[in-house]
Amino acid sequence: MASEAPNTNGQGTAGKILGNFNPEDAQQMLEQGRAALDQALDQASDFIRERPIVCLAGALAIGYLVGKLVSR
Repeated sequence: MASEAPNTNGQGTAGKILGNFNPEDAQQMLEQGRAALDQALDQASDFIRERPIVCLAGALAIGYLVGKLVSR
């Protein structure tokens, strides 16, 4: 079984990733992620305001299950 020769040109995986790094693309991806997170938080807040009893019951059920699992 032949092994691969080590990479001697200084361009390992990290070098290849950083070589393709574009700060403008990273900034755009960060802004898109923030926008998606804000939208998800708004939707969650709306859901909780519209259905507080359902959310409270769900939180109690999850707390009960976590408590049962942790106590074992």
